[in-house]
This record gives sequence, structure tokens and C-alpha cells, in this order.
Amino acid sequence: MANGNGGSTNRQLTEKGALATSLYELFNEAWGPEGWSCTFSAVSTRPAAVVCLLEFAGVKRGGVGEGANLEEAALRALLMAAQLAGLEPRESEVGLAAGPKPSPQELIDKLVSRLRELGKGREAAALIIKYGGYGADPEATRKLYGELRALLVQKEEAAT
Repeated sequence: MANGNGGSTNRQLTEKGALATSLYELFNEAWGPEGWSCTFSAVSTRPAAVVCLLEFAGVKRGGVGEGANLEEAALRALLMAAQLAGLEPRESEVGLAAGPKPSPQELIDKLVSRLRELGKGREAAALIIKYGGYGADPEATRKLYGELRALLVQKEEAAT
């Protein structure tokens, strides 16, 4: 049986559920069942994009995920947040994340393209100039990505 997008089988849905469960178990082991929380926000439905904010031990890590549907995007966002928190599921459980991860530059390029489509190309270009391209170091790249993402969310919220 396929889901509404026609691309996921029951087996794939079960694997996605197993990955989420595995991540939640990792969080419980690392911080205890009451020591963490996560929230999800849908940013876009086409393409499906979700932000996950993982909070633990007074720290926040955010992940962004895109996928064929919101469920897949949420799982990718959760996986990214876990990785930014220094936790990785066992390799055998990462069926969804198989394949090469997009580079930070590719993610930024996708955001800039989407912003151009929404009429925010000039603002995106100003941010790229502000950071001297993709950012001089990983921290600057993360900040650039965050500001571009905030601009996208702001634009999409204004459209609704």
C-alpha cells in the first residue's frame, strides 16, 4: 500500500518509524527521557520542508529537512538536529539518509533559488555578500543558512 505521494511503501514507512524510534532512544540514553524535547515546524509543502528544534541540557540544535512529503522532511530534520547535537544512529538504521548528503553550499543554493522564486532574490544576494560567499568557516556558513532560512520562513508566513 502506498501513501498519498505514491512513493512510500509500508516497508519504507516502517523503516522511517524505526529510525525515529532509534533517534528518540539515543536522546533518552544521552539526556534521559525528561532531559530533551523536540518541536517540528512545516516550512513548505512543495517541496516538503520541515524545521526540527531539538532542546537538551539547556542547548538548542536545529535541523532542516526536505523530502518527498512532510513525514520524510521531518525525519530528515530530526536526523540533522541529532547530528548537530553529536548523536548518530547506527549506520544500519539510516536507510533514509543513505546516499550522499548535500553540501552546505548545495543547501544554500536551494534556499537562494526558492527565495528568488518568491521575489526575495535581492535580500538573499545581500546576505551572500554580507558573508563573503558561503561563509569563511563552518560557523559563518551556519549563520548564513540560518538567516536565509529565516528570510524564507518570513516570506512564506507573509504569503499566508
